Amino acid sequence: MDYPLLAQRLTIQPLAREDLLDFVSYRQDPEIAKFQSWDTNYSKEQALALIESQAGVLIPAQGNWLQLALHHAESNELLGDLALHSLTEDEFEIGFTIAKQHQGKGFAKEAASALITLLFRELGAIRVIANTDSRNAASISVLRALGFVQDTSKSWVELFKDAMVTVHYFELNSNLRQTN
Repeated sequence: MDYPLLAQRLTIQPLAREDLLDFVSYRQDPEIAKFQSWDTNYSKEQALALIESQAGVLIPAQGNWLQLALHHAESNELLGDLALHSLTEDEFEIGFTIAKQHQGKGFAKEAASALITLLFRELGAIRVIANTDSRNAASISVLRALGFVQDTSKSWVELFKDAMVTVHYFELNSNLRQTN
């Protein structure tokens, strides 16, 4: 498996030092951080430590995450990132974050679709899951457009950033994968 992955308008590859300032910028945005595990005080030092800890990683080891940068294919601008979590040898979890100025343009769906295709076709994945805050209508819409199915029996309620929230569980099985 080689990077970058190519999508119609995007290149997808592990985050690099060149992404540092833009990555930190959108992670510090309150609207972006609202549904994510980090807070708006996300620092350059945290980002650099993350980038350096994942240097040379193509697919995360079981139990680990990998952040993949989404660059515009023409301008090379960082638009956001995908998170890839290896659950087992053939099961993965994904997440996505798009900088506010690039939201609503289909980048999350395009990038996630390319990654999911790679996971199923090249890595032999049988299942890809995603979890999202029930208030995050945009992410729920992207997941449904990708063919993910919500399993309410696996959703849960938790205290998250001082609020009780429902976290929706979605899954996509290789035998249900639609061409998007």
